[in-house]
Formats: sequence, structure tokens, C-alpha cells
Amino acid sequence: MLFHSHLFVFLFLPLTLLGWYGLHDIKKEKTAQVFLIAMSLWFYAYLNIHYLWMLLGSCLVNWTLSALMQKKETVGTDAAGSVSDAVLEESGSTGTGRRLLLVIGLLFHLSTLGYFKYTNFFLENINAVFLTDFAFIDVILPVGISFYAFQQIAFLVDRFRREEKHCSLLDYLTFMIYFPQLLQGPILLGKEFLPQLSDPARGKFDTERFCRGAERFVIGLAKKALLADTLADFVNFGYGKVGFLDSPSAILLAVGYLFELYFDFSGYCDMAVGVGKMLGLKLPENFDSPFHAASVKEFWRRWHITLGRFFTRYVYIPLGGSRKGKCRTILNTMIIFALSGLWHGASWAFVLWGILHGIGVAFDSLQILKLPAKWMHQLLTFAYVCIAFVFFRAANIAEGFLLLKLAFTKGWTGFLWKMADAFEISELYIVEKLLSMKAPALLPWMNMCVTAAVFGISVIVLAQKNAGTYGSLKDGKQTPALTVRHGLWLAFLFAWSMISLTGVSEYIYFSF
Repeated sequence: MLFHSHLFVFLFLPLTLLGWYGLHDIKKEKTAQVFLIAMSLWFYAYLNIHYLWMLLGSCLVNWTLSALMQKKETVGTDAAGSVSDAVLEESGSTGTGRRLLLVIGLLFHLSTLGYFKYTNFFLENINAVFLTDFAFIDVILPVGISFYAFQQIAFLVDRFRREEKHCSLLDYLTFMIYFPQLLQGPILLGKEFLPQLSDPARGKFDTERFCRGAERFVIGLAKKALLADTLADFVNFGYGKVGFLDSPSAILLAVGYLFELYFDFSGYCDMAVGVGKMLGLKLPENFDSPFHAASVKEFWRRWHITLGRFFTRYVYIPLGGSRKGKCRTILNTMIIFALSGLWHGASWAFVLWGILHGIGVAFDSLQILKLPAKWMHQLLTFAYVCIAFVFFRAANIAEGFLLLKLAFTKGWTGFLWKMADAFEISELYIVEKLLSMKAPALLPWMNMCVTAAVFGISVIVLAQKNAGTYGSLKDGKQTPALTVRHGLWLAFLFAWSMISLTGVSEYIYFSF
């Protein structure tokens, strides 16, 4: 099920809120959790019920491994229940057993992810290198597996490190299957979510919190429906005709895709955080105004924050992080960004995308480039990130390089007029029809004005503060205040967004 659908907004979400708060109101807290899990399963199974067994099986395997670790942890405790030094040092059979459980869990999740996501990529490269002819397998990638596999790995590793406590199966399923973050993250840590389930305040309806959640949901919905989906028309048309691009259209195509991706994914995360606030279960922020960054390194502290946290905690630091000298730091950086690229998709174009970002972060760490103004660093960072993201969208590496070549060498051929015509804005349908009948020569100019307006509005939105700052405390005061004017503006955005939900639209990150 999609957040930006009439089914979710007008049926699923109201039923979930009524059931959640209704059951809490009659002191049925555990029943409320079961209800939330059931609604989350419906939310997930709506796309394809066959995905459900993979999700539930994965959860049961991970929880069982955690329970077995718990049994190992009880060995060596004293009468007061504290863990002995022998266990803390992971010595003897107890430490070996816990490590074995960790290895089993890692192999299970990584092999499952590898089978569904990378089998055909592996076969393709084997065929190319060894001139073999292995047939591809017919496998469908379960939605969200890249996210929930990483979330389970994080939990299991933290259990091994004793940074997480074992929990009941009910709590674990709530943590893993909680629908706002299930399909596309944010990637949660158990310690930032599980304690909320024992907080009695979570089931009490709070008007301020609910309104802030609704506000955040509307902001995300508008990002997705009004900006990302509008830019998608322009981007899809351009990437379908890369060979015809001229320099202006190629540059705008690269910029347009980066804008589309940001509004699509950050819009989803805004909606997820908003729904979480409405339910009283907080989710971490996943974006923090990344286009305000003055370096590629800073960009990645602001973009897809929970994925960056995962690679930092569970790959970069275990590899040595920045503790073993400059060369090792750069190598570790390149490794995690190459893995990040591969995580996004089974393609060498994604790997190159990751490597380019790794190069940018490594260059920043050398602190060679010193420009006189911050805005220059911001502009240079945006340009570099934009170039790198060409390979994120391109069908292959060759197409990515072709687009970049055309951007810098083709000049003006007028193809931008055709690109501008790709925008399909239903709100302008009547104007477009009138012009086509009365003044058809003005239609191309109208489309070019629409193009300028869409990109201009996108830049204005990106220049604003992060949506996560709305409703936050500053100097002890809530800012900005919830006013009637603010409410009317949100109501207008909500109505406009819902009217716009007439075409076929999916989240870009569903394919990852």
C-alpha cells in the first residue's frame, strides 16, 4: 500500500488510528500492539501477499537467534543477575556460541538478500568474464527487503555487542513490521524504538503531537505528489531519449532527477515520521536539508542518514574507521561507498555512483580546496553530487557518460522545447486546450514557463529549513506556532495533493 493513495489516507490510516487509540483507551495495550502488527501486515501484503512469508520468516529467524543469545548470556551470571567477567570478555564456549549465532544470522540475511537481489547480476558477470551461458532465474525482489534485512542485521549485531536487550516476540514484530518504516525505512535501531513500546504515554492521544504529525504528513505528501511526480514526467522523457539531448536539456535532466529523487524519498520519510507522530511512536530523521551541504562529506551526513549510520556503525568502524592513518581511512571510505552503491542496485552503474561519492568524501577529508565563500562550496558540492547521481538513474555506465558528454559538448539544438512539452500538469489542462485552439504558437512558450516554474519552486523549497525543524523546540518555544492561517495552508496543500493523485505513481526507492 502506498502512503500517497486514497485507500491509505481515507481508510487505512483512520482505521489504524481509531483501533490503536481505542484499544489503549480501554487499557488493552498488548491487544493494541497485536492490532498494529495486523494492520502493518495488511499494509505490506497489499502489494503482494507472497512477500509476507519472507518478511515473517526473516523476523522469526532473527528473534530466535536473539533468544538463543539470551540463553548464552544467562551462563556466567551471578546470583544478582549481573554478567560475569568471563562472559563480558566473550571467553569460553559462551562467547563462541554467541559469535556462532551472529555468524548464522549474518549469513542468513546476507544470503537471502543476495539471492533475491544479486543472483542475476552475478550470473551476468560470470557469463561476461568466462563466456558462459548460465540462464537467469525468474526471481521477484520482495519490496523493502534491503531495508528490513539491514535493520535485522543491526539488531543482531547490537545484541552480540550487548547494546540491545532481548525482547518479547510481540515487541520484536512491532519493531520490525511497524508499517510507517517497513517499505523504505528509516532503518531503525532497537534501542531507539523498543523503549517507546513500554512508555504509557504512547497510547494517550495528544492533540499537539497529532497535529504536528498531520502537518509533517501533508508536507511529505505535497513533496511527493506535487513536486516529485511532476518532475518525473520531465525526467522519464529525457532518460528515454538520452541520445537526442543537447547541453541545456542534459544539465536540466541531471538536476531534475536529483530533485525528483530527493522529493520522492524525503517526502516518503516525512510521511513516515508524520504517521509515527500521529501514532505516538517516534521515528528518526532521514534527511537534513542535504542541498545546504558545503562538502560531499557533509552531504552524506544529511542524506539518507540512517543508511549512512548503518554503514558507519557496522562496516566503517569495524574496518578501522579513521583510526589507522589517512590511507586506511580513504580505503575504508571507498569500501563503504562502493558497498552502498551495490546495496542500492545490482548494477555496476550503482557501484560507480558509490565510488564517485567515496572519492568526493575522501577528497574533502584532505582539506585541499579552500574557496573564499561558503556558497561556492555549496554550489560545487551540488554540481559534483548532481554528476554522480547521473549514474544512479542511467540504465548503464555508458548511458551515464553519454549524458555527461552531451551536457558539456552538445550546445543548443532546441531539444529543451521537447523536454518542456513532457510536463503533464492537470491543473493547466484547460489553459493548454484553449491555447491549442486559439494560439498554438504560444504552447511551447507556456511549456517553457512551466519548466522554469517547476524548477524555480523546487529551488525555493530546497532553500527552506528542513521539515524536521517544524514543531521543534527553540529557546523553549514551539516554532512555528500552529495557527489558523498555517492550518488553512496545510489544508490547501492536502486537498491539492489528493486531487493530483490520479496517475500511476510509485516510490523510486521501491526498486532498491
